[in-house]
Amino acid sequence: MKKTRKIAYNGLLLALAVAVSAIENLFPLPLGVKPGFSNIIIMYAIIYIGTGSAFSICILKSLFVLLTRGLTAFCMSVSGGILSFLLMLLLFRRTKASLLFNSISGGIAHNMAQLAAACIILKTKAVAAYLPVLIISGCIAGCASGICLRVLMPAFSKLKTTVNKGG
Repeated sequence: MKKTRKIAYNGLLLALAVAVSAIENLFPLPLGVKPGFSNIIIMYAIIYIGTGSAFSICILKSLFVLLTRGLTAFCMSVSGGILSFLLMLLLFRRTKASLLFNSISGGIAHNMAQLAAACIILKTKAVAAYLPVLIISGCIAGCASGICLRVLMPAFSKLKTTVNKGG
């Protein structure tokens, strides 16, 4: 992909990740759980675009959270995003594990990093009692994200083809 088109494509993916994140925030689930569907774009970028693009989208999405939801939400977003990104990158690059396994692992890693961040921010280990909820929600969200990515692949491919053609 030519440089300008790659930048444009990355911008579209970032805008999509930010929009999905913002929409998720409008529909709170019980126990503060969020499905994390914006990570679908990160997974896609890791697999099909490149490590640098995926990491940039991850960090810029967290900066959007900082601007719209504040410092605490940013710390939770960036910690979860980076650990999830690193684990999924490692799994995609080093194993033959399925997309679904990678997605579930990323969901759990995201929640574990957020739990660690909450322990640091709140200066207590008491939030670790939330661990079972986070593991279960990470499995469910990771499974849903993996399935959604598989379903959305044709749309992502079509978008990439359109950007490559310049029209």
